[in-house]
Amino acid sequence: LHDALPISPPPKVIEMAAGLPSGLYYQFGERLKAELAEDRITLDVMETGGTVDNLKLLGDSKSEVDFAIVQGGVADITQYPKLVSIAGIFYEPVWVWYREEVFKSEGGLKVLNQLKGKRVSIGNEGSGTLALSQTLLKISGIAESEIHAQKLKPDDAIKKLNSGELDAVFIVAAAEAPILRKFYSMPGIRLMNFDQAD
Repeated sequence: LHDALPISPPPKVIEMAAGLPSGLYYQFGERLKAELAEDRITLDVMETGGTVDNLKLLGDSKSEVDFAIVQGGVADITQYPKLVSIAGIFYEPVWVWYREEVFKSEGGLKVLNQLKGKRVSIGNEGSGTLALSQTLLKISGIAESEIHAQKLKPDDAIKKLNSGELDAVFIVAAAEAPILRKFYSMPGIRLMNFDQAD
């Protein structure tokens, strides 16, 4: 045993990339920070735009980020060959909220092709929502030029949807995310039922 390499003690300061302060990633990070503080470990929770920003920080050798919360399915293994997943935290479906009056004549929003010509928030820069919504639109044969796409943070998207400046909003979030309550409470707003879910 005398030839064995010494095991380094765990770090006392950890940098973790999270997301927007209003989001579940950041709130989870703050809860984890409080728990680690009891073991005298400092967790610095970094505000970012979300998953895509977090992956860039993890992949940057000059970055001090040790851990990050990321949306499953966004990381390309060829771009991040050293990335290791250590835990699943929560299930995050894609939600598409829309103004009922805009799609009333079509019996509601059921397929993504109905978004052509509409004003749609597809997620903020650096977010997993943006990466996923762009992928979903692409595989549905919809070019971004065929919709009036806006890259908004969730709170900004909610305000514009509520004021009638948007027709639909993409958001990827766990069912526990506080932001979803804001959508539920808006009059005339409905959740898309994906006929093309499979």
